Amino acid sequence: MSATTTKHLRTALIVLIAVLAFVATYQVAEAADRGAQATGTPAALPGTDGASPACACCGNSGTGETIEGAATVEGDVQRISVDATNGYDPNVIRLTAGVPAEITFSQASGCMAQVMSEDLGFYEDLTGGPKTIRIEAAVLQPGEYSFSCGMQMVFGTIIVE
Repeated sequence: MSATTTKHLRTALIVLIAVLAFVATYQVAEAADRGAQATGTPAALPGTDGASPACACCGNSGTGETIEGAATVEGDVQRISVDATNGYDPNVIRLTAGVPAEITFSQASGCMAQVMSEDLGFYEDLTGGPKTIRIEAAVLQPGEYSFSCGMQMVFGTIIVE
């Protein structure tokens, strides 16, 4: 076998191994995502308890610990502030059904630069300073609603009772 043929064969083998590694990694990620969708919970990162996994790209964003907070009623609206600089504090927010709510998220950056909820229909950029999300009384029906960072790596829950 010539040196050129050996070189091409070696290159083809390396490319084949890289493609197989990519396909295997993709299949594992898809299986985890399908499992998460079936249970309705976000897929947990390795080494977390699944409650609120740490953000892989930012290191310590979100500790996985449950930190509860209840809104206080001020006049005809309930208000709560959430520190979003290193995960969500609190990451479980309790609200009263039928009362408009204002949730103020602190300024944040990196993975925490946005906050969103498909359940409640909001998306805000937090890089320019704190943002207050107003949720109307008609939307606040009893139940649990999720919110997350824009990358959907750090999660929180809004419990309406």
